[in-house]
Amino acid sequence: MKRVITIFLVFLLIAGVSALYSQETKESLQKKITALQKKRDNLVEQMKEATKAGDRNAYNIAEADYKKVVAELEKAKEEAAKLIAKNSNEAKIKMAYNRGNKFIKLGQYDNALKEYESAIAQDPNFVKAYFGKAIALKKLRRYDEAEATYKKVIEIDPTMAKAYFNLGILYRSREHYKKAIAIYREALKYDSTLYKAYYEIGYNYYKLKDFPNAVKQYKKAVQINPNYTKAYVALGTSLIELGKYNEAITYLKKSVEIKPKRNHVAYYRLAVAYNNIGKYNQSIMAAQACLQQKPRFAPAYLEIGKAKEGQGDLAAAVENFKKAARDRRYAKWVEWKLNEIKKHQ
Repeated sequence: MKRVITIFLVFLLIAGVSALYSQETKESLQKKITALQKKRDNLVEQMKEATKAGDRNAYNIAEADYKKVVAELEKAKEEAAKLIAKNSNEAKIKMAYNRGNKFIKLGQYDNALKEYESAIAQDPNFVKAYFGKAIALKKLRRYDEAEATYKKVIEIDPTMAKAYFNLGILYRSREHYKKAIAIYREALKYDSTLYKAYYEIGYNYYKLKDFPNAVKQYKKAVQINPNYTKAYVALGTSLIELGKYNEAITYLKKSVEIKPKRNHVAYYRLAVAYNNIGKYNQSIMAAQACLQQKPRFAPAYLEIGKAKEGQGDLAAAVENFKKAARDRRYAKWVEWKLNEIKKHQ
């Protein structure tokens, strides 16, 4: 009787095994297989003992349970094989994706595209692979395809703020400024801390010559990230356009305080702002700081020239204007300026 109860309990345990397979990991499934193998071996021993004892009833019960255990064991092995195959496929997909990322870093965008497409072919909903593909397409200047791919990313994962952000970058690079602003706002719905999105909105407003709105957006960017020097420079630049020179100086000085090196544009903008309020010495110092970082930066020479002219040192003004004229983009303006100076001498 005790043996029958044991066999019955084994049967109940086996009956519940199949219901758990779909939720099991490879490790837990292997443990189940091992357990079933032990149960199978135990039932074989029980059948042998029943045969020796001549207990036909016990043998029949053990044999019936043995067949069930064997069936469950085969099913478990099949599930394990499927899981291994799935994991193997997932590994292949991940390897293709990782290779794509490496090729992006190496600047091998055609190869990156092939790897991302390989990953997508194996998993049509692999959103990260689509994201990488879009980056590769943009780098290859296949802009329409890149746009369509970013939209596919958003279709799969509508909450992926980075996809909206990158799509905005794409629109901005194609001078679709209003579309860029709209898509950046979508990005901010899903990540309100994305300070670079505020910066980009500001930049697009700046390109549209909507300087008041540009200022508002740049200020939001530095509120989130008070060390975002790029936004301080952009903020100062927009304020100069609005004629708010003292406020511009405040933000530009903040930029160079945070990042005194490799920040030549901030120093240049400071020179512009100082010249506009007649602080010529400060303008010259700012322009010289710019030139220390970027020795051939022609606009800085222009500002020194303007400052020297403001101080009445026309010889020094002419000298610096001529230095600026080495950059052909400013040659015509310098020619005009030198003629104006001659007229008033």
